[in-house]
Amino acid sequence: MFYLHTSNRTENLLHHLGAVIEADDQRTVFDREIFLIQSQGMERMICQFLADTFKVFCNFQFLFPLHFLETIAGQLGLQSGFDGYDRQVFAWRLEAGLRNADSDVFQELRTFMSGTRAGLKRFQLARRLANIFDQYQIMRPEMLESWAVGKTVTGNNSEKWQMLLWQKLQEDPDAGEHRGVLFKRVIDALQQNQSVGKILPRRVSVFGLNTMPPIFLEFLNCLAGHSDVHLFILSPCRQYWGDAAGRRSELVRRVQGTTGNIKKSIGTETDHPLLAGLGQQGRDFQQMMVERVDFQLEFESYEDPLETIEGETVLARVQSDLLQGSIAPVKEKESLDHDDSICLVSCHSAYRETAVLKDYILHRLHTDDSLQLRDIIVMAPDIEQYAAFIPAVFDDIQHSIADFSLQRKNRYIRAFSDFLKLFRGSFGWLEVLDLLRQPVVFPAFGLTAADLECLESWVVDGGVRRGLAKKGEAGEKVSWKAGLERFLVGYCASSECFVDGILPFDNIEGSGGAVLGGLCEFIDIIEESAVHFQQEHTLSRWSEILSGSMERLFDGGEQRDYLELHSLLTDLGAIHGNYHGNPISCDVILEWFTGVVRESRSSSGFLRGQLTFCSMLPMRSVPFRVICLLGLNDGDFPRMDHRPAFDLMADHFKVGDRSVRVDDRYQFLEAILAARSHLYLSFVGQSIRTNEKIPPSVVVSELMELLKKYYGAENSVIEHPLHPFSSRYFKKNGEDRKLFSYDSHSFNIALNLTSGVLPSKSWWEGKINEEVVRIELGELLSFYRNPQIWFLHNILGLRLDNGGRKLPEEHELFRPEGLDQYHVEQRLVKHLLSGEDDREFDKRLRMRGLWPLGEPGSLQYRQKLKEIQQFVEQVSSFDVGESLGEEPFCLQVGQYSFTGTFANRHEKGVLLFRYAKLKGKDLLAAWLHHVTAQRLFGRSTTILVASDQVCHYSPDCTGPSLEHLLDVFVEGCHRPSRFFIEPSFVYCRQAGKTRAKVSPLEKARQNVRSSLDNGYEPAWQQLFGDEGELMLDAEFEKYCHEIMAPVMQGCTDG
Repeated sequence: MFYLHTSNRTENLLHHLGAVIEADDQRTVFDREIFLIQSQGMERMICQFLADTFKVFCNFQFLFPLHFLETIAGQLGLQSGFDGYDRQVFAWRLEAGLRNADSDVFQELRTFMSGTRAGLKRFQLARRLANIFDQYQIMRPEMLESWAVGKTVTGNNSEKWQMLLWQKLQEDPDAGEHRGVLFKRVIDALQQNQSVGKILPRRVSVFGLNTMPPIFLEFLNCLAGHSDVHLFILSPCRQYWGDAAGRRSELVRRVQGTTGNIKKSIGTETDHPLLAGLGQQGRDFQQMMVERVDFQLEFESYEDPLETIEGETVLARVQSDLLQGSIAPVKEKESLDHDDSICLVSCHSAYRETAVLKDYILHRLHTDDSLQLRDIIVMAPDIEQYAAFIPAVFDDIQHSIADFSLQRKNRYIRAFSDFLKLFRGSFGWLEVLDLLRQPVVFPAFGLTAADLECLESWVVDGGVRRGLAKKGEAGEKVSWKAGLERFLVGYCASSECFVDGILPFDNIEGSGGAVLGGLCEFIDIIEESAVHFQQEHTLSRWSEILSGSMERLFDGGEQRDYLELHSLLTDLGAIHGNYHGNPISCDVILEWFTGVVRESRSSSGFLRGQLTFCSMLPMRSVPFRVICLLGLNDGDFPRMDHRPAFDLMADHFKVGDRSVRVDDRYQFLEAILAARSHLYLSFVGQSIRTNEKIPPSVVVSELMELLKKYYGAENSVIEHPLHPFSSRYFKKNGEDRKLFSYDSHSFNIALNLTSGVLPSKSWWEGKINEEVVRIELGELLSFYRNPQIWFLHNILGLRLDNGGRKLPEEHELFRPEGLDQYHVEQRLVKHLLSGEDDREFDKRLRMRGLWPLGEPGSLQYRQKLKEIQQFVEQVSSFDVGESLGEEPFCLQVGQYSFTGTFANRHEKGVLLFRYAKLKGKDLLAAWLHHVTAQRLFGRSTTILVASDQVCHYSPDCTGPSLEHLLDVFVEGCHRPSRFFIEPSFVYCRQAGKTRAKVSPLEKARQNVRSSLDNGYEPAWQQLFGDEGELMLDAEFEKYCHEIMAPVMQGCTDG
C-alpha cells in the first residue's frame, strides 16, 4: 500500500513515523528499516528522533533516490553493473564522443571547440551536456526512447545533433543501461511479477522529499503493490492549493471517508500570496500525486501555530494563515515595533551581516533562558561565502559549519588543489612556499615551522623569484633551478667567488643542510610533475601521475582526508579501461579536478548539538526554534535558471521539472514554516561605498509587502550602521530601539568618539630602572638614527615592520625602486671606490635578483653607473690620505665605559659618505664620529659627503659634548626618547629661515603628520600614536636646541 502522511509540522511527521514503526507487530530485529531521503541533515534528524523514542534503534538504512532505485533493481536481479551513465563518467564518455563529431550536423559544436585550448572547451561542453543528459534520463525518458529509433520530438535546432551523439554513446555495450531504461525495467518487473514481494523491503519510509520526478513517483507507486510505502509530506497548507477544480474534485473523491473534514477544507482556492508566489514546487507535487499515485491518506495532523505557541506573534499568525490558505481578517493592524518574531536586517557587507547576527543570537540567549545553541540554525544560499567570517566572529561560541565543498573541508584536497594551480602559473616563490607551508605538506620533507622562516629568508636573499627555467631560457637567473644551484654550491664551497659561473649563497651551514635537502626534494617533485604536465596522457596515466605526486607530497598514512583524495585520483584511472583511452591535456585535468572538488559537499557539521551554520539546500525542512537566514540579496537568491540554449527541456516545461529558482522559493517557504519562535532574515541592503539602499531578494520583498499590507509592519527592516562602534547602538531610549550590541570594545570606541575625548593614557608609561655603564659606538650610532626604533628593537625586543624587510614580487625585477634601489646604490658606490670590476658586480646583482635582466637591465645599469660615477669622483676628490682601517678602542667618558671599533678613519681625518640627500641622521653620525675621533686621536677633521651637500667639521668647531650625547642615549634606554631625529632636522632648518611663514614647531609637526599618515614610522605610531603630532612637545624642542641645532651650526659647506 501507498500511505500518505501530511502535516505542517515536521515534528508531527516524525511522530507519525514512530507510530508506524511501533504499530508493526510483525517486525523483527532482522528486518531492516529502509528510509528514502534527500539530505544527510534529514538522516541525522530522523536518527536522533528514533533513538530518543525507542532508546535503542538499529538495523536501518538511509538511501538517496537513485541509490534506492539501484538497490531495488539489484534485489530484482536487474543490476546493470558498472554505471557508464554516472554523471562524472558520462562527461568523459561525451568528451570522447565529441572528438569524432565529424558530421555536418555538429558544425556548430566544431566551431565552438576550435581555436586555442580546444581540448578544454571540448571538456567543458561535455560536462554541460552530461548534466543535461542526466536530466533527460529521469525527466524525459520517452524522448530518449524516440531518439533510439531516430525520431526527434521537440523540433529544436539542437535536438538532431544531440540525438546523433546519444545514439553514438548507446553503441557501447559495456556502458550498461541509462537510468530511464532501468526505471522502466524495474517498473515492468514490479507490475508483472506479483511474487517479488518476498525479496523486497517490507516497508519503505520516504521522508523529507517534497518533490520527485514523475517516473520516480510511478516507481514508488508500483513498489507499493508489494511493500508498504509511507510518504511523509510537509505541507504548509491543510487545503489542496492546486490550480484546476477538476483535480480538487478528484482529490476529494479519492480521500472521501478517510477523514471527516478533508472535503470541507478543499472546497475553495487559496488566496494566500505567499503560497501563490513561493509554493509552485508543492503545488506541482500535489498535482502529480493526484494524477499518478493510488494512495491512502493514513494520517494528517495539522496544528495551528496560534494554538500551540504561547502568545500571538506575527510569525505565528503568518504560519497560521498559510495553514488556512488565506489571510485571516484582523480587527486592527498591529505594529511590529514590539514583536520581534520576524526580524529583517539590512547591512553593508557579508562581514557586517555576520557580526550583527552574533549580537542577535546573544540577545536571544540573554532574553530566553530555555534557549540553547542547538535550537538555533544559521543558513545562507552558499555558506562558503561566509566561511572566512564565521570563525573570526564566532570564535567564542561553540559552532559547526556544514556543506563545505571538498576543497575547503579536506585539507589534503585543498593542498593538492594548490599544488595543481602551480602549473597554471609561473611558479612564483610566494605561491610555491605557501604550498610548502601547509601543515599537511612540510612534515613530509622533514621540515619544521621554524625551518620555513629560514627558507623564506634564503629564497628572498638568494634571488629566487619565479619559474623552473632551464639554462639559456628567459628568467633563468631568478628561477628555482638557479637558486638551488646557488644554495648547494654555497653550502659546499662557502666562497664569495664564482664557482663554474655560479655565485654561491654562503648563508647556509651546519644543520641548514637538512633543511636545504627538504627544499630540494620538494622542488624536485614540482619539476618532475611539470615535465609530465607539459604532455598529454590517457586518464589511466594521469591517475598514476597524480597519485604518485600525491604520495610524495604528503605523508597521510591512513588518515580519512588523505584516503578520500587517494580514492578520487585512482577512480579517474578506472574510467580509462572502460570508456576513454584518448590523450588528455593538463588544462582538462585541472578543470576536472577543480569541478569535482567544488561540486562535492559534506553535511558532516549538521545537527552537532551546537550552533549550526549551513547552506540552504532543498528538502532540508528541519525545525528550529530560531532560524536565521543570511545573504538574501537581490540576484543571489533565489538563483536564476541559467540553462544553455541547447537544453531541450527549457522550452518544453512539464510538471515535475526541476528549477533552481522554484526550488529556492520553496526553501524560503519551508524556512518560514520551520521557525518555531523567531525568524531572522538578513541581506546586504546598503552600499558600503555610498550608503545607498540596495533592494533585497525578491522573496524578502514579497514577505515585506505582506507584512506591511496585513500585519501593520510599515518599517519592518532594521538598517544597521556601517561600523560596529556607531553611537546608535548604545543610546538609551533613543530612536533606534532595535539597535543594540554586546561588544564592549565597540562600546568603548563609541564612548570616546561621542565624548570627543581621546584616551590620555599612553602605550608606554614609567621607566626601566636598569643601570647602563658600558656603551658601544655601534649602539650609539644606531640610536641616533632613530631612537624610537632602537628602543623597540633593543630594549623591548619588538619588530613591527618585519625587520624593515620588504618581500619582493613574484617576477624578475624590471626597475629597482625605493629601498631596493637605495641599497643597490650604496653597494655600488662602495664597489666603485674599492676599484673592483663593475661588470662582475653587475653579474652579482642580476644573480641575486637585485637588478633587471637582459638588455633593459644593461641599459639601466650603465645609466645608474654614470650617475653614481660622478658621486664617486666627488668622494675620491677629497685628499684625506690612505685608509687606516678599523681600530678598537675603549674610553672612560664620565661614568660610562665607551667602547667599539672606529672605522672610516684616514690619514688626514674621517671621511663619511652616503649616496642620498642629506638628513639629520647623517649629521648626527658625522658629529659622533668627529667627537669620538677628537677623544681618540686628538685634533681631527671630519668630512660628510651626501648627494646634494658636503659638510666639514673642523678641529675647532663646537657642538654637543660626547658626555651629553651618552646621557641622552642612556635616557633613551630607560624610556622612549622624545628626540625625533628628522623632525628636529626640519625644525632647525625652518628656524634658520629669516622670512618663514610657518613656525619651526608647526613645520616639524607637518613632517610627523606625513610620516604617520603614510605609515613610514611604525615605532612612532606604537609608542606615541595616540598623541599624533602633539608628540613634539617641549622636551622635543629642548633636544632641537641642545643637540640638532649646534650640530648643524658646527658644520661648514664644502
